[in-house]
Amino acid sequence: MPSPGGNKITGKWTILSVTVIPHDSTGKLMNDSAVYTEPNYYYFQFNNDLTWLENLTPDLSPAGESGTYSLKDDTGFTLVNKNLPSQPEECKILSLTNTSFEFSHQHPTLYNGVTPGFLEYIFRMKR
Repeated sequence: MPSPGGNKITGKWTILSVTVIPHDSTGKLMNDSAVYTEPNYYYFQFNNDLTWLENLTPDLSPAGESGTYSLKDDTGFTLVNKNLPSQPEECKILSLTNTSFEFSHQHPTLYNGVTPGFLEYIFRMKR
């Protein structure tokens, strides 16, 4: 696991799948989760200088979201998107080895435009 003395999330991680789990405002599961298998060119790159990039294009020039990150402890980190710096994403490390990495984060949502809740995203990745 990452720690202040050693950043084990650094590197390029190919995104294998993203699981989306809908919850109501109390955290109760609302519906079945959906698992989306991602193209082999989707990846996260976490750099030693605490910057990150999420690439979502097959082109040679990476394109997608980017910003900075900070490790909180062995179980979490914060992503700051350069386009939304006032809305940092709190991420939870679910598992981390030299070859696999799973993390989750949540986004608030309104179901049918009125019912508050949140979507939990689980990223499953490999080196």
